[in-house]
Amino acid sequence: LPEIRDREDAERKIADRCRRLSHEAGLPFSRLTVRNQKTRWGSCSTRNAISLNIKLARLPEKLLDYVILHELVHTRIKGHGPSFWRMLDTYVGDAKTLRRELGKYMLKLL
Repeated sequence: LPEIRDREDAERKIADRCRRLSHEAGLPFSRLTVRNQKTRWGSCSTRNAISLNIKLARLPEKLLDYVILHELVHTRIKGHGPSFWRMLDTYVGDAKTLRRELGKYMLKLL
C-alpha cells in the first residue's frame, strides 16, 4: 500500500484527486470533507456535499478513483439503480468489478 506520511498528506492527496476528477468528469460538488470513518468509504448528501474516508489514501489509485467517482456520480443520480451504474461505468469502466475489488479491503484493518 502507498506510504502516507501523515494525516495532512492523506487529506491533501484525497482532496486534490477529488477536485481533479470532479473537473475532468464535469461533476461538481458543493463541499468536501475527509475524515476517519468506521463503516463507509464515502458518501454524498442530498446537497452534493461529499465525505471521503481518509483511509482511501492507502488504497491503490484505481480504487481511490472508483470511490471518488462513485460519490461524484451521486451528485447527479442519488440511488444505486441501473442508470447510476451505467453512468459510473462511463467513468471507471467495469464498476461492479472495482466494487468487488474494493470489498477485499476491510476498513478496520487500514
